Amino acid sequence: MESATLTTPIDLTSILGAETLEAHYQPVYSVREKSIFGYEGLIRGFQPGRNGLIPPMDLFDQADLQGATLELDRLCRKKVLQDFRVIRAAYADRLLFLNFNTALVDRGVVGSGNLLHQVQQAGLDPRGIALEIIESNVRDIDDLQRFIETYRGHGFLVALDDVGAGHSNLNRITMLKPDLLKVDRYLLKGIDSDFFKQEVFKSMVSLAHKIGAVILAEGVETQEEALTAIALGADMVQGYHFSKPARFAQWIQTDQGSGLEELSRKYREKLLSDLGVKRFNLRKYEVMTREVQEELSKVPSVNFGEKLRELVHYFPLVESLYVLDESGVQVTEAVFGKKEGAGRNRFIFRPSPKGSDHSMKDYFYMLTDGGVRKTTFVSEPYLSLATGSLCVTFSRIFQDADQRTNFVCLDIDTEYLQKMRHS
Repeated sequence: MESATLTTPIDLTSILGAETLEAHYQPVYSVREKSIFGYEGLIRGFQPGRNGLIPPMDLFDQADLQGATLELDRLCRKKVLQDFRVIRAAYADRLLFLNFNTALVDRGVVGSGNLLHQVQQAGLDPRGIALEIIESNVRDIDDLQRFIETYRGHGFLVALDDVGAGHSNLNRITMLKPDLLKVDRYLLKGIDSDFFKQEVFKSMVSLAHKIGAVILAEGVETQEEALTAIALGADMVQGYHFSKPARFAQWIQTDQGSGLEELSRKYREKLLSDLGVKRFNLRKYEVMTREVQEELSKVPSVNFGEKLRELVHYFPLVESLYVLDESGVQVTEAVFGKKEGAGRNRFIFRPSPKGSDHSMKDYFYMLTDGGVRKTTFVSEPYLSLATGSLCVTFSRIFQDADQRTNFVCLDIDTEYLQKMRHS
């Protein structure tokens, strides 16, 4: 039977004529609320002589060859909408994520009214439907914008799909003003141990929340990926870790939480653990900064460089050490520890030389004009122009042997700290 499946061609004409498509639904979860938020409607095909269901990609590949993409797309939506009526009757507040082939926008379907008519025929409220679109499939952004404005005017929500994958253009997000952003599986895969993916995800969360959109992490396959995505700001999650797509009857028969209670408990544990690690690191580096400052206080400023070169060997976790005077001018060369000589392109990333002005850096002015009334300050993570890595700077104000005011600065690589947390 399996070999027959591989050799039997897809008879799309027969499938379209007999409407032999099945609607499957995959839940979207809100972990913080420990509940199912909605369902993404998906399609599988079947035909006599073929063993097993036909995945949607194979169906649409065949439709492209036969010029039947529009007909197939409309039949898929018809099946999803019809079956969803049963779910909506049982759970009135759950959202339907409805896929729309945005490549059709370039074919002049905007304004046809077919989509709205299908929804009305199914007896569903457009306000409870989020249209999933992939903006990179559309050549003319103006047509896509008109399409979105038209259907948003009817009450539909707009979800941008596959954000962060392929040719997805983040500049278009602000133009299209989506209600939801679905972050692609590519970015979620292994995110729990990939610092750069985490930073990109955080940036997407920040952008989404600033424009009033919700972040949905899709394609989550492990508990670690789920916990990391939630900790980084994901509002909802979806993926095989929770539930595989299934016929609508399954979601009527059971309102399963797919381990949400357990995941919520793990999430609380992770928050407490991360908070403990952060407090530990802050204490550790504050102590380290104070030790460096105490040693520098014993010598005049002319000996700072020599003292830093001596001290850096005792602090292997420090990326670089340097000292500023009371006006924010760097009075020593930057002395490197573990990152010495490991920087990226030297034409872009190179350490600030002696005499550089740091007076506009927060780790200087917050201890002078910021009103924090502290002797130590910790910056937010930023890109180090010395090494090309993200770092935080611990700065501390002190008096040298000549009773002059100075600031010692310790740069710590945040990627290194992240790896320590997962080790």
